[in-house]
Amino acid sequence: MVRDGYIYGLSLLLVAGLLAWATGNWAWSVAPVLLAAFFLWFFRDPRRTVPAEPGLVVSPGDGVVTETVAISTPDGPRQRISIFLSVFNVHVNRSPIAGVLTRVHYQKGEYLNAMNPASADRNEQNAVTVRGEGYEVTFK
Repeated sequence: MVRDGYIYGLSLLLVAGLLAWATGNWAWSVAPVLLAAFFLWFFRDPRRTVPAEPGLVVSPGDGVVTETVAISTPDGPRQRISIFLSVFNVHVNRSPIAGVLTRVHYQKGEYLNAMNPASADRNEQNAVTVRGEGYEVTFK
């Protein structure tokens, strides 16, 4: 489980307990308990079996591939693969290759709905570059 899941989930369970105690009516605790269950589920971090063959690139996250396109960057041409994570997907990102972390760039931003194409550029994000054996991958 990701740390945020414990923070939100346990805080809401505490609120549920306080509401039940303060009002003497457990019905007031239903909404915080349901929200706690959602946060504990949303921030889950299941174990993954990652193939160990050389040269493989795996998806950094669960979801649906929505676009794959060649793009130009200051570092040269790149292949961009976009993955949409719905609320039902695991929201933990992992490194798509084995290698050395060479760059992390955090960008403050907005919180646009992920369905909005502008969200890819304008939302808060981390861009991470990993150099593997003979190539590097950047993901955000």
